[in-house]
Amino acid sequence: MRRILLLAVLALSLIAVIVIAPTPTPAAASTSSWGSGTLTDAELTNLIGQMTLAEKSSMIRGASDTTCATANISPSVQGCQGQAGTVPGVARLGIPPLRLTDGPAGIRLSGNYNTALPAPVGLAASFSRENAYNFGLVMGKEGRATNQDVLLAPMINQVSFPTAGRNFETLGEDPYVLAELLVPQVEGMQDQGLIATLKHFTMNDFENNRMSTSVTVDEQTLYEGEMQAFEAGVKAGAGAIMCSYNRINDVYGCSNALMQNTILRDEWGFEGFNMSDWGATHRSSDLIYGLDIAMPSGSTGNGWADATLQSLATNGSAAVALTNDFPAVPAYTAADWTAAIDLSIFRILKQMNNAGLLEGTVYGTHYTDGTPYVPARPDKEALKNETFAVALEVAEDSATLLKNVNHGLPIRNQEWKGAGGKSGVVFMGPTAVTPYIGGGGSANVTPYDNVISPYAAVVAAAKANSEISYVPGYDLDGAVVPATAVVAPAPFAGQNGWLRTQIEPVVPGTGVAPTPCAANCAPDQLDATVDYVSTSLPANTAWRWQTTITAPSAGSYQLKVFVKDQNSAQLFVDGFASNQNRRVSLNAYATGSSGFGYSALASWDKMLQTAKSHDPNGPKFHQGFYTVTFAAGETHTLDLRAFAKTTAPLMVQFRWITPEWQQAKIDEAVAAAKGASKVIIFAYDEGTEGSDRGGNNMAVGLTLPGYQDQLIAAVAAVHPNTVVVLNTGDPVFMPWVNSVKAILQMWYPGQMGGVATANILVGTANPGGKLPVTFPASATAFPQYDPNCNPLIITSNPPVDGNCPLYPGVYKMGFLGLVNHGYKTVDMSANGIFVGYRWYDQHDVKPLFAFGHGLSYTEFNYSKKLVVTPTADGGYDVKVSVRNMGPMDGDEVMQVYLGAGKAPAGVQMAEKALVGFERVSLKKGQTKEVTIHIAPRQLSYWSVDAHDWVKATGQRALLVGSGSDDIRAKSSVLVTN
Repeated sequence: MRRILLLAVLALSLIAVIVIAPTPTPAAASTSSWGSGTLTDAELTNLIGQMTLAEKSSMIRGASDTTCATANISPSVQGCQGQAGTVPGVARLGIPPLRLTDGPAGIRLSGNYNTALPAPVGLAASFSRENAYNFGLVMGKEGRATNQDVLLAPMINQVSFPTAGRNFETLGEDPYVLAELLVPQVEGMQDQGLIATLKHFTMNDFENNRMSTSVTVDEQTLYEGEMQAFEAGVKAGAGAIMCSYNRINDVYGCSNALMQNTILRDEWGFEGFNMSDWGATHRSSDLIYGLDIAMPSGSTGNGWADATLQSLATNGSAAVALTNDFPAVPAYTAADWTAAIDLSIFRILKQMNNAGLLEGTVYGTHYTDGTPYVPARPDKEALKNETFAVALEVAEDSATLLKNVNHGLPIRNQEWKGAGGKSGVVFMGPTAVTPYIGGGGSANVTPYDNVISPYAAVVAAAKANSEISYVPGYDLDGAVVPATAVVAPAPFAGQNGWLRTQIEPVVPGTGVAPTPCAANCAPDQLDATVDYVSTSLPANTAWRWQTTITAPSAGSYQLKVFVKDQNSAQLFVDGFASNQNRRVSLNAYATGSSGFGYSALASWDKMLQTAKSHDPNGPKFHQGFYTVTFAAGETHTLDLRAFAKTTAPLMVQFRWITPEWQQAKIDEAVAAAKGASKVIIFAYDEGTEGSDRGGNNMAVGLTLPGYQDQLIAAVAAVHPNTVVVLNTGDPVFMPWVNSVKAILQMWYPGQMGGVATANILVGTANPGGKLPVTFPASATAFPQYDPNCNPLIITSNPPVDGNCPLYPGVYKMGFLGLVNHGYKTVDMSANGIFVGYRWYDQHDVKPLFAFGHGLSYTEFNYSKKLVVTPTADGGYDVKVSVRNMGPMDGDEVMQVYLGAGKAPAGVQMAEKALVGFERVSLKKGQTKEVTIHIAPRQLSYWSVDAHDWVKATGQRALLVGSGSDDIRAKSSVLVTN
């Protein structure tokens, strides 16, 4: 399928040049660098024998990195890059450190820009193994170019809960899709010598209380869910695994010998190293039970301090008794501990050898004086054309057209200009003009600067004389507080406005007043408003504004500070003596403390929507706000300070959102819609690590934030030609679904997402994505409740959680049988294997949009006849023809589902399960015959009797279609052993 790439060069905030060119096809790795190490297992063992006990204990504990500047790094990258963590090497033996960087939507470093790829849920929506390989290839190359050795990705936890905060980071709800798209990602990364990490092992399917909650799961459900993807990743040779925060059947993931030793290593043959999630270690015995590296900084408070590990290897350990929350641990000898430490180090060195990182040792091909050797790294700057092309390709391929009535999309020629007294196309919604790039937390990549918005890209692509405008609709910015609402103190007492005073440009400490200006000071001045945009204040100056504000009406207010290019800005309400009164505190764009979601780089593009400004013609302001409820006439003193950088003038505004703001902005949007030929509303949610959307209330989490639903409903009520573009990482409710003409799901599309969205809207690219997750229709129509839950269990240990939900769990009796556990339990056996579309089929519930659903600007016709042929591996090939009957080239994702047949007694079997898919590109009028293979595993269920995969024999339905609810051809197959 031909792709169109809009390449834009930004001058300030405006697009200056637009070039249209074919997208370059990323080159496959010509020679894999994985497995290039020359050391034998015996030589690895000899290296371990040369290490001291102190060197050994430090190598299985995370550490900070202070040696980046001396490493062999990319020509365009210098010094430490702000990686997530480091595993110390042993320099005297030629063993370099391992540097670990976050993913999985690109290389997330706090000290470097990288290509922000679309969220993995978008990759999943593309249903493309080729995209998955290229996705991994980009991260492999950029990871190596930025001095990294291990990527903490891919994430392959199943979407079991539709509001889980990290759903955007993973590959959907179907275990088969997870596995099929995971494998090429791993291969793409490791072909470049970057060690892939499968995470989080396992059942870390939600964020709330993730560090303590136990997931109860039966054996069949365990093996038939996301574990299939973990197994596939192991078989593909992934070098690392990260164990999860949560408990699995009451035992922490990183302490779970069944998961880490029995299944991962004994059953699957995993040879890599297993690291903890950050802070997920709990006992020294985690080492015995399969953990190899405790992250970060050694988790010294959890039994992994150097002194503790060395003592264990010298003296052994006594037995640890059973407690209410923790299982017992038997005594282990010093020899047991020494063997466990040596085995963990062997596993680490084995993967370092695979990546060619041990050639500087005495056994290596680049041994000189024992200096660690690092293979040559690519030049990061030289990669951008390729990595941007992949980001664009995946974003376009992920575009999922959920609804399209009477050709609501693409935008038609006559709609650009308007007719009959109407203007052209009006855009609404914050992510139209301030692009949504990716979710928050450890997946939040700092993109290259000046990301193009969908609105800017559409304007650039539109024909001459097109009429394109923007009205906020859902307005996050508010308005400059008018002078009539504020009264200045002396010497301007009683006058409307603010007292502006120059202060020294040194940010004061907590509870300390700003330092008065000492020399060359401007006189005090009365500012009617704080609105320095058309004019600004000089660089390397600082200013203080003071006033008393009066609320004109009762209700909720947001007091907002907007600044650009500042070192710091602070708002104090009713004094500055304590932190409690400092209601807003801003630093430069996207900088702050270390940790998830922060960056040492100034990046406006990576910030949350609520931290950005949304004026397509204005500067890139950074905003902070304080929400408060006022009574009518209530007054408060305000004290605002802003400190300019030495290199840029200060731009600052003080705004608010009043109780009347929402209705006023909806009214404004409705008025604009009435005068337009077409309305395109962008709506969004923000997923992030660490919390689930809506807290513990999934119905709230499935609702678009703010008043977006009300806006869409109001606009659609007056304009039948309304299109909604969604930037969400997972399902949302759509109470307006029947009122709009088209719905386009663009997910979190990465830094090329604005261009990709524009290409889809204008029709130079054709949406071909399919839903990797099911969209529920209502708050009572998705898998959240455990029908067997006993409400008394919930209330027997605070806090009280309500009406028997499967999630966020209940308290159950502890190991000692006297009181409840101190943690909750989520019983995922209640739904069993029936996750996602399988649950909807099982309970005869019709979703809003089904798994696998996705429309196109063209039409595809399937042959009715399926040719099914047994294959030598015990599976089947399904051959079917598909023809592009429509007006333009396009991609179709052909899906093969297998029916349950007659399930053996006690075995859970889905009414239908995806067993094969293929993304096919077809020119208009073209027909292709496509063969899709069904592997023997897909014909099987996990037998709890045999503890193995067993074929479900008998006559079984075979269904081929364009979605799980759009079957185009049917047959059956007789499955035998």
